Amino acid sequence: PGLIANLALIINLILLVGALTMFHFVLTLPGIAGIILTIGLSVDANVLIYERLREEMALGKSLKVAVNTAYEKAFSSIFDANVTTLITAAILFWKASGPVKGFAISLSLGILASLFTALIVGRNCLGWLVDTGRLKRISMLHLISAQNINFLGKGFIACMCSLALLLAGAFAFYKRGERNFGVDFRGGDLITLSAPGKIDIGQVRGALKPIGLADASIQESTQVGRSYITIRTPLNTSDKVEKQVMQTLPGSGFRVEGSERVGALVGGELAKNSLIALGLGILGILIFVTFRFQLSFAVGAIVALLHDVLMTVGVFALFGRELTLTIVGAVLTVAGYSINDTIVVYDRIREGLASGRRGTIEEIMNSSINQTLSRTILTSTVTLIPILCLFLFGGAVLRDFSLAIIIGVVVGTYSSIFIASPIVLWWTRARGGGATALRREVTQKAAAANPLAQR
Repeated sequence: PGLIANLALIINLILLVGALTMFHFVLTLPGIAGIILTIGLSVDANVLIYERLREEMALGKSLKVAVNTAYEKAFSSIFDANVTTLITAAILFWKASGPVKGFAISLSLGILASLFTALIVGRNCLGWLVDTGRLKRISMLHLISAQNINFLGKGFIACMCSLALLLAGAFAFYKRGERNFGVDFRGGDLITLSAPGKIDIGQVRGALKPIGLADASIQESTQVGRSYITIRTPLNTSDKVEKQVMQTLPGSGFRVEGSERVGALVGGELAKNSLIALGLGILGILIFVTFRFQLSFAVGAIVALLHDVLMTVGVFALFGRELTLTIVGAVLTVAGYSINDTIVVYDRIREGLASGRRGTIEEIMNSSINQTLSRTILTSTVTLIPILCLFLFGGAVLRDFSLAIIIGVVVGTYSSIFIASPIVLWWTRARGGGATALRREVTQKAAAANPLAQR
């Protein structure tokens, strides 16, 4: 199964890169962020399938039956999570512009490729191995044994901790004022330097480090035997940058070609369109999740999504980091990861309620969350490993980008359990309902949620 999952991921990336190339799409960091989220969704889909396969095999079913049942049960989680994210991406593509639209394009194509490779390529490969007798037995490492943690009992304390951190982040954001926003939002200076040979960007960043500009945006080009770099820095820093590079790298033959003051890359129209798209995306999530689950689930998902986005921005403010176009891409990735994680947990809760399991609503929900714990930790860990490598070895430009995604993955994993799920419980209790009432509301939708299930 591991080799098949890797094959599906490779095919996913080939299809995605091929589609982007066919449409002559130019990759930006927000576009790369969409690809990173696609990889996370693809990994999660395979983890969901094989976690289900492990459960079915533990019940003593034959390998062929276990494989078919695993795909049937995992379908609703994968479908709902990916379609919810796809709705948001489609709205961003429709209403947003610039780099945000680039994120939406790469994510939309990636989701379609992920669904195809996970549900069709992976299933046919595994089914062929089982049917031909080449695969007779599957052994899986079980890292996390069954747990019985009262997650919902800790929901109020978790929400209070989140509120305290959000308030601290909001205060830091308020105190920093314009310093929260980088050159992309505020405008700055554009310095053009040239040299006779190839320019080592790493050396230039090293030269700029003493004046705190190692993470400045640097673009490289070559014309008529000379190499050129364009450095984008905050306002009124051009003289300082020119002097620092010339003094630190005297043997590189740098020549100042010119400098100018430029406006913000993120104009008022782009910001306005992006905010409208975000609002419509939230409305789309509300409608779809209500249709597939129930209104309380939709409210919980949106609160968790807003919690994760605001928490990421707030922690950035606490760390004294700037918001740039790169970070916009990272925050959009966080939003996509958040809604995906929440929907997967919700699907198990819906399944638990529809199964007729005895117990209070809190007991059923806690049991369902515990059943997803292994998948949640495994998916988060697999997603974090490459992002951590990017943070440690990716250089100054990618450090803030990867830091934002790391914060978002951790917070998104936390919120799906401690924010989204308790809201469903509290909403149901506030309406005077219990397990019976909620079960009645979701049972019909659970039956319709999975067209692959045998009836």
